[in-house]
Amino acid sequence: MRDRVASSNNGIHKRSNECKSRTSGRRQGWASRQRYERWALSSAWLVLVSALLTGCHKDHKAGYTFETTPRAVLAQEGVAPSRSGRVGVDWVSSPTVRLLAVLGDGDNARLGLLNSEDGGDTFDKPIWVSEAGKDVSSSGESSEAFVSTPKELYAAWNQGDELWFARSITWGSSFEKPIKITDGPAKSFSGYPSLGVAPNGDLYAVWIDTRDQTDSEHNYAVYLARSTDHGATFGKNVRVAEKICPCCRPTLSFGSSGEVMVFWRHVYPGSIRDMTVAVSTDGGQTFSAPKKVAEDNWKLSGCPDSGAATAHVGNRVYVAWLTEASPDKAGVRMTWTDDGGKSWAPAIMASQQILDANYPWFSVTEDGRALLVFQGRDPQKQNGWSGTGVYLVEIAADGKISEPLGVPGIASSAKRPSVTAGMGGRVYITWNGEKDGAHAVFLSRARRTGQQSNHGTEM
Repeated sequence: MRDRVASSNNGIHKRSNECKSRTSGRRQGWASRQRYERWALSSAWLVLVSALLTGCHKDHKAGYTFETTPRAVLAQEGVAPSRSGRVGVDWVSSPTVRLLAVLGDGDNARLGLLNSEDGGDTFDKPIWVSEAGKDVSSSGESSEAFVSTPKELYAAWNQGDELWFARSITWGSSFEKPIKITDGPAKSFSGYPSLGVAPNGDLYAVWIDTRDQTDSEHNYAVYLARSTDHGATFGKNVRVAEKICPCCRPTLSFGSSGEVMVFWRHVYPGSIRDMTVAVSTDGGQTFSAPKKVAEDNWKLSGCPDSGAATAHVGNRVYVAWLTEASPDKAGVRMTWTDDGGKSWAPAIMASQQILDANYPWFSVTEDGRALLVFQGRDPQKQNGWSGTGVYLVEIAADGKISEPLGVPGIASSAKRPSVTAGMGGRVYITWNGEKDGAHAVFLSRARRTGQQSNHGTEM
């Protein structure tokens, strides 16, 4: 374009005895200049919009004050080993905190719920969720799922090669007898569960399933089941999609008009493994064709063992995931939809400057802020090779994203964090670690103390 403008200007200033040619040159020059100015103005707007969407400003700091030292909260109660802790809060009685975790190892592993009536200072003895003597499996992405509502507590987990479920309708004082969610053949595998409660109260489970495999093809699929009676029973299993990544947990969220959105890492031709969504508008009976939420084009010959995290705030659904498609596109990315999954905003790097960021997890506060946690390394410590820590990012209701805030006092590497927002600005973050040579669930609590700066980037 600049060459064309310069050429036209040269035509304007070219000495010539022919007035017609000179006039023609001026007209061409002015036309080119006007086209250039329109192009420059539109480009400036594109740059501005891109800057707003990338969330690059780092002067918006979410104000949270953490307790000084995280604790291996179950080890201090004499419950060890433990792993895969998931926190739920009582939205009626604010001091009540619930912790679901796998307790014990091997054949003795069992899923239990521990209640705290003092905000997480201490925990009572376990309320057993799974049955004694059953093989509860929890490793990596294939750990238990936990959802709490003001009236019910829901848990799903791997038991052998099947997916099992139990609920509490007594505010966590007891759980009903577990039921099986999956209806596939005995020789198939079902695992990597996620649970979600729709705005109308229907409960959904999604998971990875191998029932569609043949002797010549290792085909992994994402399946869904719905409960319309608050977890008393589940309906027929529905296949959402096949050709998915075999070790990345699928998840789900809900649109404001009743859409059910299921997310998973799809395996595209050429071993491209990008985050993908399918949308149902009939309560999970049928789904749209799979669609990428972003064009990462991550080519990988194996499974990264890292699924998506989602959050539903008003009309907006957020999704965050790991990608390492290139050195400048490596970390936890995030996008969102405001129209029920029809379109997706340009993805941003939510982990920002944090290195080796992975395993995102969302929660939503009572006043509509999305909280995102992930593990990663501080680039300023040991030249970026310190132990992995846990970082919190806040996405405000007005669309501003904060700098990552590190959880203080982590003595050894933290793995697979999760976050739960409580009442009154309280935040509970758990992760897997080690205590005295055994697996342990660590807890760190925080309070929101206000935003330290009013500057930020709106999305």
